[in-house]
Parts: sequence; C-alpha cells; structure tokens
Amino acid sequence: MWFRLTKHHGLGNDFLVLLTDDAELHADREAWSERAVEWCNRPYGIGADGLLIGRYDHPDPEIDLLMTLVNADGSFAEMSGNGIRCLAQAEAMRRGTLDVFLAIGTDGGWRSVQVRPDPEGERHTVLASVDMGPVRPGPEPYGKLHVTDEMLDDFGGESGLGLDVIEADTFDVGNPHLVLLVPDADLVDVARAGRLHQDLYPNGINVHYVSPSPDQDDTMVMYPWERGVGVTDACGTGATVVAHAAHRWGLVGDRVQVRMPGGTADVQVAATMTLNGPSTFVASVDIPR
Repeated sequence: MWFRLTKHHGLGNDFLVLLTDDAELHADREAWSERAVEWCNRPYGIGADGLLIGRYDHPDPEIDLLMTLVNADGSFAEMSGNGIRCLAQAEAMRRGTLDVFLAIGTDGGWRSVQVRPDPEGERHTVLASVDMGPVRPGPEPYGKLHVTDEMLDDFGGESGLGLDVIEADTFDVGNPHLVLLVPDADLVDVARAGRLHQDLYPNGINVHYVSPSPDQDDTMVMYPWERGVGVTDACGTGATVVAHAAHRWGLVGDRVQVRMPGGTADVQVAATMTLNGPSTFVASVDIPR
C-alpha cells in the first residue's frame, strides 16, 4: 500500500500534501509527526519545509477541508499562509478544477481561500487569496525580553548580525510572530539572528527582519525565520503581520507588497487581512506505507 502525496511551493516555501477522507488516519498526529521528520528531510527524504494533511468529506457541509500542518522537525504549527494555498491547490486538483472557493479549518482557526487560474496561463500555478482574519497581539512583548551583551558576544554584537533594531513587536494570526524593523534587512545574518531571537520565547516564535524597499513605495523587504524549520524563502503568515506592522508604523499604505527571497506576496491591510500569492504544483509522489 502507498501514500499518494503531491508537492507544492508558495514562493519557494515548499510543502508535501496528503489528502484523505479517513478521519482516523488524519487524527493520528504522532504518526504524522514521525512521517514529517522522515519525508521532509532534504538529503534523505523527499524534502520540504512542512507536511500538510487535509481531510475532505467532513460531516459538516460548511467545511471543505481540515488542515493539519507539521513542520520539518516534527512539531505542529497552527497556520501557514503559503501552506494553506498549497493545500487549496491540491484540493482543487483533486476536484479537477483551477477555480474553487474553500472553507478550511486549521489549528489557528477557520480560513477561506479563493483559488483562481494563473493569469499568465501557467498550468501548474494558481493564484490564491486567503482571508487571514485579524492580526492580534502576540506573546510576551519583545521589549520585556532582552538580548543581553553576553548573548551577543559570540556574534560580535548586534553589528555582527547586521542588527540595529528600530522597532520590534509581536503579533498573532493563528501563530506567533516577532517583527523587527532594521535599517537594511539585506544585511541581517538570518540563520544566526533568527535562532537567537526565537530562543527568547519559551514556545518559540517566527521571526522576521524587515526594512522598507529603497526603490519601491508600499513595499517591505522581509527575511523570515520560521519556528520548526529555520530560514525559509517565504512565510505567508509572516508577510501578513509584516504588512500590518509596517502600516501601523506609518511606512506603507493599506496595499502592501512584501518582497521575500522566494518572491513577492500582496497583502491587503484591513480589520481582516487578505493575503494574495501563488501556489505551484511540483510533483506527485508515492511513498510506501
């Protein structure tokens, strides 16, 4: 017997997706944690930032899918803005369409996703618009948790990490985020600074280093560190809170382009945030059970 998975990416943030109507299989979180560690391993498995399990044929007719997200290290995440687009594309493919509206339940709350064909006609890519809900305050405010000089000694101080933090705050869109405004996000050593800032929080946190684009209005440059994964090419929930934070700080208007290493997401800032971006189908994969 086999598991049939598909692989997708949203701006380089890649996921393995398994769709099932088996409630018992979907609910076996311990087994999915073990599988995620094995399958997401890049040298020895298939390779991905995370594993998504979507349960369809739910008894509630208003729910199209239940989403479980497992990070590459086997930990569970409440929500992913890129992942939910990938899951929605997989479900659209299962239904044989490129245009579908889905109500998806996540560990971070309910989300709706509108999937549409790629306007440039790329048949393996769709565009998806996600209702991300409101941005709420995050965990313990950053100002109460201090990176000490001793903690920075191994990195040559803040300058050694490319840090000179101007603003910092935490936010929540179903999962927690720390956003740090710096003079030039391109200079931040994300691999080292991300782990340092994440470890300030007992339950971990997603960390984003941002600065305004020097050559484009209403655009933020963002480098993400994701809890349970590390450095990634993009983070959809992160792009959402970055747009919210930058708008609150007076740096952008209410329509924000968030430019990440993997590409640019479009975010509409409002009481309920909207994230727009692509999902690209990469491959189908059969894995023995």
